[in-house]
Amino acid sequence: MRSRIGRRILAGYLAVSVLLACLLAASASAGSWVVHVARRVDQANRAAGRVLLALAVVERRLFTVLLRAADASAGPDEEQLLARVLSLQLERLSRDPDLFPDEARQEADRLRDVGSACGRTVQEFLVAPPQAARQPASVLACHRQLGSLLERRLERVRQVEEAAASQLQAVQRSAWLPGFLRNLARNTERAQRLGQAVLASLEFERRFWKRLSSTLLRAKDPQAPPATDGLRLLEEVERLAPSPEARAATSGLRAAASRVEAHLVRLAAPASMRAMVADAGQVVARLEALRPLLEVERDRALEEAEVVNQSVVSFVQTFSTAAVAALLVGFLVLLALTRSMTASLEALREAMERVRDGQLDVRVDVGRRRDETAEMARVFNHMVSELQESRQRLHAYQEELQRRVEERTRALQEAQAQLLQAEKLSAVGELVAGVAHELNNPLTSVLGYAQLLESDSALPDDLRSYAEVVVREADRARQIVHSLLTFARPQPVEREVLDLNEAVRQALEIPRWEWGQVQVVPRLHPEPLWVQANAVQLQQVFTNIVQNALQAMRGGPGSLFVTTGRAGDRAVVQFEDTGPGIPPEHLTRVFDPFFTTKKLGEGTGLGLSISFGIVRDHGGTIRARNRPEGGACFTVELPLSDPPAASP
Repeated sequence: MRSRIGRRILAGYLAVSVLLACLLAASASAGSWVVHVARRVDQANRAAGRVLLALAVVERRLFTVLLRAADASAGPDEEQLLARVLSLQLERLSRDPDLFPDEARQEADRLRDVGSACGRTVQEFLVAPPQAARQPASVLACHRQLGSLLERRLERVRQVEEAAASQLQAVQRSAWLPGFLRNLARNTERAQRLGQAVLASLEFERRFWKRLSSTLLRAKDPQAPPATDGLRLLEEVERLAPSPEARAATSGLRAAASRVEAHLVRLAAPASMRAMVADAGQVVARLEALRPLLEVERDRALEEAEVVNQSVVSFVQTFSTAAVAALLVGFLVLLALTRSMTASLEALREAMERVRDGQLDVRVDVGRRRDETAEMARVFNHMVSELQESRQRLHAYQEELQRRVEERTRALQEAQAQLLQAEKLSAVGELVAGVAHELNNPLTSVLGYAQLLESDSALPDDLRSYAEVVVREADRARQIVHSLLTFARPQPVEREVLDLNEAVRQALEIPRWEWGQVQVVPRLHPEPLWVQANAVQLQQVFTNIVQNALQAMRGGPGSLFVTTGRAGDRAVVQFEDTGPGIPPEHLTRVFDPFFTTKKLGEGTGLGLSISFGIVRDHGGTIRARNRPEGGACFTVELPLSDPPAASP
């Protein structure tokens, strides 16, 4: 036992040591990964800046070409300079492995080809004679094609940047990660914001030149699409780079751009066009002053973050190595200590095995010992005693729970049956109302003419007897139709607080119920059972139930027990007879309209259906079942009400 305990302790310590070493190694690797992702974000940001710079040059060159076409006094120097700059930019971009890896070499070649073709198209457009009605469609098409290629590459670069940035944000939001990893990801926030500010300034320059080109085009062709204003990007630059120098440069840039916007309104005048070009130069100058400032701040922030991140990663790697060495030393020390353990747990193990087999009467004899094993044995004995008591309580609780489940199941089944019955009565009621209405008028005519024939003295006796049969049967049919209308469209009745015992007592006093050898035994509750109901309707319900019971026991002696009582907040009336009972296959249909087991002519099958509707309208329930000792039992439950107020 002792050696097994020692091996388990050593194995557990070794497992924990290996797990801790793995966690430390994973932390060091995660730190290096965070630094790598931060570098990827910066590389993608710089690549996006190079693409945006090329797009800005494309738009500026297009503006210069359109300006020369609109103003012959504009010199060709700027256009030629921009052409050389754009050519160099495209050549550098095509050789950039971050933008065009090996699998995208065809796209890089296409970019250079489109740039060269665009340069030739611009030269052909500029050398055309002024009287030849120059059309800038070909120039616009080549520049748009070139811009589309660059924008496609820009979108891919930004996807890489957004994916890497989302990884850093996920690390920052993960509260379960070590704090140093979240701090590593957070160290690059300022550099990322400044990088986004640089991109925003480049995007502003691109949109600025695009808007100027669009304005020149709309001056000749009002159908040309307008370009969007990019002044909001300056607000983004101020938000991302909140230094005083950046704010001052951005404010001056916004003022110069606003002056250019003012010239665009009256661009038709040559003086306004030259003033616009001059102010556009001011915008370019201020952009060239703002962008190096942002880039310097970004590079400084990146250097600071790089130094901090490398220091943290180096510290974590060193700490991980030292921790692994300490774990190995601790393992050797623990190996020496486990050899000196002398406590025996054999008796406790055997007792636990017996408890596992279900023997909860086992106890461990600890004597007068005070060591850790004895204390564990005392706790074990106390636990077994509580388990034994809990088992007894659990058995009792299971029996009670089973009883309650059975009661609730029966209640749910009864509620479901009541709901199903109500739905059937509603559906049949709609049908019955229409049929009864259609039958009532012809029956009235038949009955009227039959009564005339019956009262005619000149009619022979045999025909008068036939007329009597018609009158009797038509009157019977009219009563059935009246019952149908009563079932389908119950009329609103007034209700009052009354004693249920008194309603039952009055219903049992009708002489026609004292048939044959049937004995009616009332067992009424000693106290009044107050309910809010209509006395006539309740008597109709009780009359139908008692009449069915007496008819079921008509063939011989029997007893009908009428019992009233209280069940919580409801009053209960039970009608129990000693008759043959209800066949099991009919129990679910006794409240269905027109269902009856009586002979033809003895009933319409509407009595219990009408009773069901009356009880339901009173907020109660009515159920039917067979008694175990024989006979049927109908139970009516109604909600109790407050006693009536005493008369003054």
